[in-house]
Amino acid sequence: MKNDYSHIKVIGFDLDQTLYPKSPDIDEAIQVYIYKKIATHKNVTVGESKKLFSDLYREGNGLSGRKTLIELEIPDASEIIQEALENADIASILEPDESVSVLLKKLKEQYKNIDIITGSNNDQTKKKLKALSISENIFNHIIVDEDASKSDGEAYRLWISRYGEFNSSEFLYIGDREGPDHEVPSSLGIKTILVNVQKVNPDIDIPQLKSIQSIDSFLL
Repeated sequence: MKNDYSHIKVIGFDLDQTLYPKSPDIDEAIQVYIYKKIATHKNVTVGESKKLFSDLYREGNGLSGRKTLIELEIPDASEIIQEALENADIASILEPDESVSVLLKKLKEQYKNIDIITGSNNDQTKKKLKALSISENIFNHIIVDEDASKSDGEAYRLWISRYGEFNSSEFLYIGDREGPDHEVPSSLGIKTILVNVQKVNPDIDIPQLKSIQSIDSFLL
């Protein structure tokens, strides 16, 4: 069966908007980072850049964040959105969720090998995990942006290389975004599950779940 995980030996997690869900406060922190990028590129004040962005951006109604930046002729729009997600001051907003900690502990007991593969840098990763009250020690490996990039698959290749005794089909990666968290790892033979999904894509034949807690019915 395509979504049978009985053979899985290693489970990896994305960090951002996977081990914690989206929220209006987090969205605001991300947008503040984007405003600063626009201000620098357009040589305007942050207040002016906020108006430029807000006039075009209407979630669920108008342009997406990336398309808004493209419309404003800001180069490397996709990279800026991801950079904002990973570098904005999100840690100060995050709060622990005991159900996530319990889930990780159960997965650790059953599978032994659980890891993080994230686009966040090492400093941000540590801050976010601390804010979430998730111990770094529960993970065998934490692969961060300084180690390798997720977008070109290098982070996933590095992850696989850490377990020489297993092949890629015995790895499962859990994230929230179709591109870097599903398409890239699955191209290497890694199984995937998406969580914190607001709208299911019927063209992707994998579990697309509303919350990370929902993975327990597939894995425990």
